Amino acid sequence: MKNTNKCMLGDCFVFTPTEKRIFAKRLLVLCGTMLLAWYISAYWVQLAIVEGDSMLPAYHNMQFVLIDKHTKDYKSGDVIAFRCGNLSSNLIKRIVGIPGDTMIIENGRLYVNGRLIDEDTYYEYTGIMENKIKLSNGEYIVLGDNVSESKDSRYREIGIIDICDIVGEVI
Repeated sequence: MKNTNKCMLGDCFVFTPTEKRIFAKRLLVLCGTMLLAWYISAYWVQLAIVEGDSMLPAYHNMQFVLIDKHTKDYKSGDVIAFRCGNLSSNLIKRIVGIPGDTMIIENGRLYVNGRLIDEDTYYEYTGIMENKIKLSNGEYIVLGDNVSESKDSRYREIGIIDICDIVGEVI
């Protein structure tokens, strides 16, 4: 008895011309959507997740945030994401020092351009900021909001952030 249910290669999937056009359109839409998503993520806005408690109370562990990659005008108080090669990761911290600022932590207090910043915050660890730091063009100092839990510019492995390492502003 002859088996007529055998499928020869190429005989199983026979598409009509209309089905081929529909498939091609769907594939084109899928590829276009993926390309647009990549472009937006690479150059405009990226979704990121906060890891750790260094930015409490503003941002908490496992919170999703958006990073605006288009903004390049950073000011004191902005929260940014930046690449840290020494730690092989991206970090999220608040800018406290911008180009031209002179910074120091004395007696546990942060001074920017000789002015006391936030008298309620006490910095137990001063690290590299125990000495005055004068920021040049394109250099930033960042600190975590939760200073007792934050690894930030006070630590030598993070230090001064170069503008080239900034991914974008957290929005």
